[in-house]
Amino acid sequence: MGLNNMSASPSDSPLSPLERLQLLVPGFRGYKIKDLIRQDDFLVRQAIVQSLEEAARLLEEQAAEKAMEDPLSAAVQEYERLLSELRSLTLDIKSAPMGDSGMHDRFKLFPEDLEKIVQYDLGLVNAARAILDGARARREPAALIGMIRELRNRFNERSKLLIPGPLR
Repeated sequence: MGLNNMSASPSDSPLSPLERLQLLVPGFRGYKIKDLIRQDDFLVRQAIVQSLEEAARLLEEQAAEKAMEDPLSAAVQEYERLLSELRSLTLDIKSAPMGDSGMHDRFKLFPEDLEKIVQYDLGLVNAARAILDGARARREPAALIGMIRELRNRFNERSKLLIPGPLR
């Protein structure tokens, strides 16, 4: 599953995107409670990070196998590039500012904004899981790098949604 299909169509599940995200991210409340926006944001990012860290672990094992076969092969270099991109993205997601960065005291996040955030979150969690599935399936490093870059772009877009409209 690529990132082009980050949010499943309504026919794929009888559940709403919010309900699906609540199933994928234990403790997620859907940004419904003003004071818990940062906590929900943290839970979503933690779910993404867990999938990416597990993918990195699997890819490190695969890189080690390639290095044992031929330490100077181009495949080893590809895995190193892949792991570098994956680690960088994981770090960026971990260190991103929390939730709405305290702006909800001055600006209101409207339900349509929260709905967009939930859609992005569901897509991001699914994309991180797709990267993990790709690592498990031993997909080519180039394909996984493309998925990682798409996830980074979508995460950056999603971060903008947490900034109130007048400041975007």
